[in-house]
Amino acid sequence: MATNRPYYEVIRDLLAANIDSGRLPAGTRLITAAVADRLGVSRPPVKRALARLEQEGRLRHSRETGYVVGAGRDVEPIRLNLHVLDLDLSGPLSPPSPQATWERIFETVESDILNCMPFGTYQISEAGLGDHFSVSRTVIRDVLSRMQDRALISKDRSSHWIAGPLSARMLDDAHAVRRLLEPSALASALPHLDAGLLAQMRERVRQALDNRTAVSQPTIDVLETDLHILCLEPVRNRRLADAARLAQLSLVVNRLFGTYIGVHDESEMLMEHRLVLDHLILGDGAGTETALRYHLDADHQRARARLKVLSVFSAPEIAPYLIRVH
Repeated sequence: MATNRPYYEVIRDLLAANIDSGRLPAGTRLITAAVADRLGVSRPPVKRALARLEQEGRLRHSRETGYVVGAGRDVEPIRLNLHVLDLDLSGPLSPPSPQATWERIFETVESDILNCMPFGTYQISEAGLGDHFSVSRTVIRDVLSRMQDRALISKDRSSHWIAGPLSARMLDDAHAVRRLLEPSALASALPHLDAGLLAQMRERVRQALDNRTAVSQPTIDVLETDLHILCLEPVRNRRLADAARLAQLSLVVNRLFGTYIGVHDESEMLMEHRLVLDHLILGDGAGTETALRYHLDADHQRARARLKVLSVFSAPEIAPYLIRVH
């Protein structure tokens, strides 16, 4: 694929074209896993693509039905087999560069594990993981060893791979690292950020503030991705950027809370985002660092309170290779 565009944007364009042409008819339910399977891609970029389409008004989202093609509330959700629909998949779906097998599944496995950690302790079945992704035991061990290096999983006394629980102490430790690294990383990215892209991000925050009572979790996901993922992409020091991303555990907690418990008033978070973006647009590196550090501190307190709520629930959806221990 001869483009440097984010992969989720390629998927977004392909789905938008099929919606606009009617190949994905109004009412069609789009479940992340089913769309990823139909397109032959991993789930994380599909999830971001669906969130973007919901923000654009091509999809609507609810906790009961997931994503549904069409913005009108009067459109009845219908469950269609995506494999029998005559979709136009002629776009450039192949990843931009060849990937080792472990890299192809790593992001999805990482997402699955992070999504279960706030709800308890889970054992990871190597055989189940291999069956789920149709890969060898060697590939699975490669993926799991890399996750162990990132302190996402560990081995118990019986040499079983264990994920979770995500404790308040772990969240505190991650925050201490994040507030040291992410503001510096964002400031270093500032000279390489596109002014037009920043203006679009700022406009999305403005729209969310103007319609704060109607803000959905997918919309929040887009805003969080804007500031905490896309704005860090130009960072030249990839070790710094990767370390900052690994410390973003509060994003996981906030997303799970909004998805399964419900979105509450996010006015403070939105105003914090707006302030950071204002400094970025002004080219003020020092102000950007200060505004982001304030946001991270405030968001950490919100995430800490939400983690306490999540810890009393069972994970609504977990991958089949994860086994609840306690």
